[in-house]
Amino acid sequence: MNAGTHRSVRINHLLTEMRDAPVTTWTTGQVQRLYDTLGFGPQRSTARGDLKHLAARGRLIESGPADDRGYRLSQAGGR
Repeated sequence: MNAGTHRSVRINHLLTEMRDAPVTTWTTGQVQRLYDTLGFGPQRSTARGDLKHLAARGRLIESGPADDRGYRLSQAGGR
C-alpha cells in the first residue's frame, strides 16, 4: 500500500467516525487517539495533516486559533 492509499483508508475511517460520533468539533488529539485505536499509529503530524487535507478540500471547517484548532464536518463533508 502506498502513502496515498493509507491516507485514503484513514480519511474514510475518520469521516465515518465524524458522521457517527456525537462530537461536533474534532481536535488533532482526538483524531490521533482514534488513529491509535484503529491501529494507524499515534503520530500527531499524521492526524493534523489529514485534518488540514480535508479542510483544504472543503470537507471540514476549521475553527479556533492556530494553536487550538478544531474541525467539524462541512455540508460537503457529510457525503
